[in-house]
Amino acid sequence: MTSPSEPPIARPSSFDEWLQAFKEQATFFTGLKLDVGAPRWQLADVLPVLPFIGAGVGLAAGLVFAIMRGLGPGWLAAVVAVGAAILFTRALHEDGLADTADGLGPHGLDADRRLEIMRDSRNGTFGMLALALSVLVKVACLASFSGATGLVVLIGAHALSRATIAYPLLAHSPVHADGLGSQAGKPTDNDVWLAIGIGAVLAFLLLLGKGFFVALLAPIAALAAAWFASRWVAARIGGYTGDTLGAVQQAAEIAFLVVAALFISR
Repeated sequence: MTSPSEPPIARPSSFDEWLQAFKEQATFFTGLKLDVGAPRWQLADVLPVLPFIGAGVGLAAGLVFAIMRGLGPGWLAAVVAVGAAILFTRALHEDGLADTADGLGPHGLDADRRLEIMRDSRNGTFGMLALALSVLVKVACLASFSGATGLVVLIGAHALSRATIAYPLLAHSPVHADGLGSQAGKPTDNDVWLAIGIGAVLAFLLLLGKGFFVALLAPIAALAAAWFASRWVAARIGGYTGDTLGAVQQAAEIAFLVVAALFISR
């Protein structure tokens, strides 16, 4: 769930370098095929790009939702928009959610056995149920929205939920020395809170037109979900993996959408 990288040469220090870092991470986190060459920076060195990548994913899914909502019922628009986001990101985070659910769902397993299950590419019962329920919840949340509301909610949800990936990188350690999670590097406190702050402020401003209460509560719910999921995972496997970073993102996105659906009428 983090981008592969060569040993970092330096932290980006100019606009052009930050743009390059954005392209590198966008190439990994989405299906875009940008000509970026070999990655120059670890994810930990460029965390502030995460909410902007998420906003781009949300914008793409939101535009699909708005167009479909103008043509047909809300449930159909929601299904197509959720599917579009999955296709646009190559189901990267959903794959992490499924693997995490398979490993952490069963009772009575030690950490080594859970990690072994998570590394198995085949999806089990817990993984399939987690995927099905997550898609159903997202569709149900979006179905009642108008096109314009769905657009801003999706941008906010994706921007903030991508930013929350930064938290477990700071709070915990990678479980595998050779996994994708370990290749992210160790971020500074400032970069983590900057990334999360950008995502939270963007989400707040996007929802502010729908009411101050929901604009405040939805980001708080997403952050709380990411915090709880990160700690729950670390307590069971001793840290994080690439898969569990995806699960944290999904938990934050779903929490954001649920609160938005409960407190926004259309």
